[in-house]
Amino acid sequence: MKNVKILIQLVVGLLIAFFITWYQGAFVATKTSDIIMAVGDGFTVAAVLYLGMGALMWISTTGFFDIFGFAFKKAARVFIPNFMVDEEMNFLEYKMGKEEKRKGFSQYSSLIIGAIFLVVSIVLTAVWYMIAE
Repeated sequence: MKNVKILIQLVVGLLIAFFITWYQGAFVATKTSDIIMAVGDGFTVAAVLYLGMGALMWISTTGFFDIFGFAFKKAARVFIPNFMVDEEMNFLEYKMGKEEKRKGFSQYSSLIIGAIFLVVSIVLTAVWYMIAE
């Protein structure tokens, strides 16, 4: 199942790169350097998106955003009295419950795919610099 998730992320990243490449005009360009730069731009955009989302997912596994979830839950309880009918809990209990749910949760695949796309974009940019007129 994990391989399917990685494959789906890879396909979505390639689709993003394809659409950016198409938007940059790679399929109507006549010069090779323009095509390489458009493909490099596509991979760069996909890499930045995946690295940004992967970093946010990695940070969220550390519990950094738990205080925001706790605050929103408390605020919702004020405005909607029967919101999530839990008993009142303090932040420590909330954080411990979240930590138990997070055990074994790892989302490094987005970072890895983003790093691969970034390496491809750097290589394409280097090739573009070598052949640019």
